[in-house]
Amino acid sequence: MILAVDIGNSNICIGGLDGMKVLFTARMVTRPRCTGDEYTAELKFLLGRLGVTPEACEGVIVCSVVPDLTKVLADACTRLTGRKAMLVSPALNTGLTFAVDAPDRVGRDRIADATAAAAHYPLPCMTVDLGTATTYNVISSKRAFLGGFILPGVQTSLRAISSGTAQLPPDHLIGRNTVECLNNGVMFGTAAMLDGLAARVEAELGEPLTVVATGGLAPCIMPCCTRKVIYDSDLLFKGLAILYNKNAE
Repeated sequence: MILAVDIGNSNICIGGLDGMKVLFTARMVTRPRCTGDEYTAELKFLLGRLGVTPEACEGVIVCSVVPDLTKVLADACTRLTGRKAMLVSPALNTGLTFAVDAPDRVGRDRIADATAAAAHYPLPCMTVDLGTATTYNVISSKRAFLGGFILPGVQTSLRAISSGTAQLPPDHLIGRNTVECLNNGVMFGTAAMLDGLAARVEAELGEPLTVVATGGLAPCIMPCCTRKVIYDSDLLFKGLAILYNKNAE
């Protein structure tokens, strides 16, 4: 089993990979000031809850968008498993070419999502990751990473204008009170943006576009969309599995 760690701004997700299969996923809150010893203990606890021993981990891959925690978590995984962590970067064999200005500055989570999309879905493809930030990636029919879009996440937008908790997803379009107006504006607005960006990307590429959504809020947004959107909850971990298998040797 390969231990995969995805370090995000809000949560750190761990997954167990067996070849291309995702055996399990779990998450813990991202705490920037935690030490390596604390993260080692927390990882050991989470794996224990899942019935996984550190000795069962034959390798480790780390994907991080929090630079200050990359080495901390990589070292914690190494202490826990005895395996050196592979770090996601555009320098790895991704199966993609990067048609962007600065490949090294592309978010590591975006690299993993794009790698999985290119391997599992018809191209050209646009991925939409609805997390703390909403990130879009566009992969051409020639397996080139063309770039994409980055926007504030759905919950980030909602928190910015209201401290209340809205109901997700809405069951009708037009809000009839303040909470509904805020909730429906964010939900249907995000869906309309997804539909609109997909249509514009499709027109620019001149080819039918596959759209794949991932992230915890994707199931809330997808019913509000007017075009077909494929949901893949494990897209990032599938990408990490591909990256590890391509580069382990």
